Formats: sequence, C-alpha cells, structure tokens
Amino acid sequence: MLAAFARKALSPLLVSAGARFDVAAVRLAQEVSKRGSRRVQSVDDRLHYLDGVAARYADVDPAAFYPAPALPHVREHHVRPLALGEVVDLTYPSGFHPHDPAQAERFAKWRANHFAHVRLFRGKRPGRPVIVCIHGYRAGAFGFEERSFAAEWLYGLGLDVALFTLPFHALRAPEGRKGAPLFPTADVGRTIEAFGQAIHDLRALMAHLRKDEPARAVGVMGMSLGGYTTSLLATIEPSLAFAIPFIPLSDMTDVVVQHEALRGTAVPESLVTAGKRAMNLARPLARASVLPSDRVLVIGAEGDRITPRTHAEALAAHFGSEIVFFPGAHLLQFGRGEAFGRIARFLAARGLVGGRRKE
Repeated sequence: MLAAFARKALSPLLVSAGARFDVAAVRLAQEVSKRGSRRVQSVDDRLHYLDGVAARYADVDPAAFYPAPALPHVREHHVRPLALGEVVDLTYPSGFHPHDPAQAERFAKWRANHFAHVRLFRGKRPGRPVIVCIHGYRAGAFGFEERSFAAEWLYGLGLDVALFTLPFHALRAPEGRKGAPLFPTADVGRTIEAFGQAIHDLRALMAHLRKDEPARAVGVMGMSLGGYTTSLLATIEPSLAFAIPFIPLSDMTDVVVQHEALRGTAVPESLVTAGKRAMNLARPLARASVLPSDRVLVIGAEGDRITPRTHAEALAAHFGSEIVFFPGAHLLQFGRGEAFGRIARFLAARGLVGGRRKE
C-alpha cells in the first residue's frame, strides 16, 4: 500500500524529469545534425522533391512491394547456453530488391546491409511461441537490446525471443560508418525502400521460425522506430499472433514537425501534406490493419517527448486496440515494469504465456 502511494506521489516528478531529458536529447541530436548538414533545401525545392517521390511510388502495387519471401538460408552461431535452451545468432541473406532502380543501385553498394541479423533465445521445448523484438533508431546492438527488451525475462515466461536488427543499423551499418544511420533519413525514397526491406526480412525470419512448425505462434513487439515497423507489419502479415507497438512512432512527418517545434520552428502545412503523401506506401496510418483489434496492444509513455503520446493514441485509434500508458518517458522509462507486466497479462489472455509480472 505504502509503495503504491509513493509511486503515485512520485509519478508527476518522473514524468517531468523524463520529458525534460527527452527534449534535451532531441535538441542535442538536432544540433549535431545541423553541424553535419551539407545542404538546405528551400520549401519549394523540398515540395518538388516530395511530389516526385509520391509520383514514383503512387502506382506501385503494395502486394508487389511487400511480397511473401522465400524461406531463407540461415547460418547459426552458438552464443551461450540458457536454462533449458540456448542463445544463438542467426544470419541470412536479405532477398529484398528495391523497387526504384536508382535506390537499387545505391543499396547494392552497402554490402553489410545485404544480410539480416537476429539474436535468438531458443528453448528446447518444441512449439514455444516467439516474440520478435524490433529496436529503435540508432540502436540494435545485441547486448543493449537484451536489456532493453528484458529478453531473459520474456524467455522465462515461456517465449522464444528473437532480437531483430533493422536495415542500416548495428551489424547492418556500412563498415566504418559513424553518426546517424542511413535509415530513416530525409531521403524519403531510401526510407520507403528500407521499410520494405525490414518487412521482407522480418517475414523471412517468421518463415524460418515456422519451417518445422507451420502453426507456431509468432508475434512482434517494437520500440520507437521499431514500434512503427511493428505497426507497418500489422498492416501486411495477417498470421501475426500479436503486435505490440511500444513508445511507438506512428508517422515520420509528424515526428519531424514535433521535433522542429521544440526549437521554435514551424513546418509549412504544404510540406506536412506532401511528406505524408510521399510516405503512404510505408505509412501504417495510411494502410488498413490485417489483424483483429484484440491482437494489438499499444503502449505509450506519459512524458514521452521523442514520440509523444499522440503517436500511441493515433495507432490505437487506427487499430481499434487497447492502449496503456506508463509513467516516465522515451529514454528514461520510469515505471516500465508496469508496462511489461501488462504485456505479460495480454499474452497470457491469449494462452501464450503464464503471465508472470516483471519486477
């Protein structure tokens, strides 16, 4: 009782502290980006560019852009033993081919990105459900993601846990690359194609996980940029057992507008409209869900200023799903144990886990 009262009393302070830290992180990233920027487009030039991207992808058949992948040839490397299982690293070639020939030529040069990487916490018992975890922007190092997603705890619930690396991040980044990843960027065509590659490689992973057990339950959970990717996958892959966008990004244009507002810069409405139209092929809010609403759980943070709560709310409204908020923010995730406990109950209600709470 006393602990609950103390948490309630401290909650506003934690939300405020987390929000201030998020804002500071955004402003620092903006300053670093500004120093490294080599060109600035005028509003008219940017509009012309975005309209060109929109036209290039307007007639693309989504089914052709997001084709069902072939079963990948996967190499395994043993990392360490687990109780009743093991941790292994999986590597497989990405079979994705960019739609735009100009982007295809560029993608071909980034050889590290030609391979997908996954760390898998695998139990010995056959048929265990799998949760595929997708990291956020600038992240993806396996050691960090194990802690970020509480992988051993999830494994202890009875799940196999697959930590998936997004294109151009961590092991998929160009050798020697420093600074911001090559995706997502102001190059909207590259961003669209990289989301296409992420979805392709995720579905290839799902095919591999089910190759001996076609009915195996496989779901997905993603944080931030990974939450966007999770939401996009939920508009494409109907076999998902669940989808959990966590502190998610819902719209690439909206987050740019919100971050610019933090430093007092207003983005013209014409650019906002053009940016959303250009991203439609890879924009979750522009696509219908292929999952029943009860398979989706959206989790936001009350003090989040990197992907503010409006992003979680927009996705929950779009999917018609339940939404849960925890105290804290995007980077300082105070109270996230409550959110993970809610995830356990959500999965338990679907018969996937026993429902133990994360402490």
